[in-house]
Amino acid sequence: MSAKEDAFRKYVEAYDIPVPEERVQNELALIIQQENHRMQYDTLTTGRLHLNRGKELAERMNEMKQAAYDEVKSELVMKKILTQMNFSVSPKELEAKAAAIAESQDSSLEMVKRFFGEDLSGLERAVKEEKAIDWVYEQTGNS
Repeated sequence: MSAKEDAFRKYVEAYDIPVPEERVQNELALIIQQENHRMQYDTLTTGRLHLNRGKELAERMNEMKQAAYDEVKSELVMKKILTQMNFSVSPKELEAKAAAIAESQDSSLEMVKRFFGEDLSGLERAVKEEKAIDWVYEQTGNS
């Protein structure tokens, strides 16, 4: 975890915001589904048998509940920051982000544009979220 991500995680932990139980339960259901798929994949790729998935999931339930809560709270805090700060994103910033993605994926800018749209509008939220994390990092005395 980078220093900026760590600062954001700590900011979220300390942020006072209501976290709806229904959203946490929905997130928990997704995490459980992902864990079931991971176990199936593990069996297919390694041969390791998960004979009692229910027991394995039950043993990790507290961890998964906390992960679900943390994910929902993080989303709510991010949404609040984005609304309050109203970050703007220029076409130049979108191009730079797309170029970075293309390089990291050993792909071309054209392929990235096919995925995110010719105007790269599909990347706008990701760039805004990066700006929000940078803002939190600066607000917490780092920079």
